[in-house]
Amino acid sequence: MERKPDDAPATQADVRALRRWVLVAGVWAIAATAVGLIALLDPTGDDAEKRANSADERLSQVERSLEELEGRIDDLPQTDDVSNLEERLGKAEEDASAAAEDAKSADGKVADLEERVRELEDAADSGGQDQDQDSP
Repeated sequence: MERKPDDAPATQADVRALRRWVLVAGVWAIAATAVGLIALLDPTGDDAEKRANSADERLSQVERSLEELEGRIDDLPQTDDVSNLEERLGKAEEDASAAAEDAKSADGKVADLEERVRELEDAADSGGQDQDQDSP
């Protein structure tokens, strides 16, 4: 190749070669920009993975809480159990009422017995005093 002076005009071949290298540089610039955008917007990056793991952990916690609540609900009394308990409570209330009536009746009977005992004691005391007065 022949060396041209620096002030020599560019030939058509020089312009074509320059254009070719500018196009190659432009393609490389576009490719680099595309790779950069893909890396920036890539959902499989570390942040996306961390968010996915965090969401998975929260989902696991919610599932455990739901299972715990289901267990607690299963442990709650059923309708039949509540009905049986209400029946037993009603019978206990009736029995308690009857026992209160019996206690009142027994209290009245005890009061009557106490009165009869007092009368008998008074009669015994007055009968014994009459005999003491007759004997001297």
